[in-house]
Amino acid sequence: MIVRLRASNPDFPALSEGQDYFVIGIEADHYRILNDEGKPYLYPPALFDLMDTDRPVDWITEYGEDGEEYSYPPLLNGVGFFEDYFDQKPEQVAMFWHALNLTLAKAA
Repeated sequence: MIVRLRASNPDFPALSEGQDYFVIGIEADHYRILNDEGKPYLYPPALFDLMDTDRPVDWITEYGEDGEEYSYPPLLNGVGFFEDYFDQKPEQVAMFWHALNLTLAKAA
């Protein structure tokens, strides 16, 4: 899944207008993308135009009580994974980069 930032937004300085970003997951209907600083943050979909709607077939998709979507590759789908990643736990950091490389390799 590839999205393009519609316009610069002062609330999101780590994104570039017109730049394409590869969606690496969806959490509570927000896109998790690797921003210009190399950080996998969540962003509201209203900021982007969809350029490619194809999703990796191995993503695990679930829906919350209010119908919000949660979709991630299996390696990133654990509860609390990104909390551990941002706490710089070595196992989750290594797993994140491994999963990202696998996902990007499949997209090529």
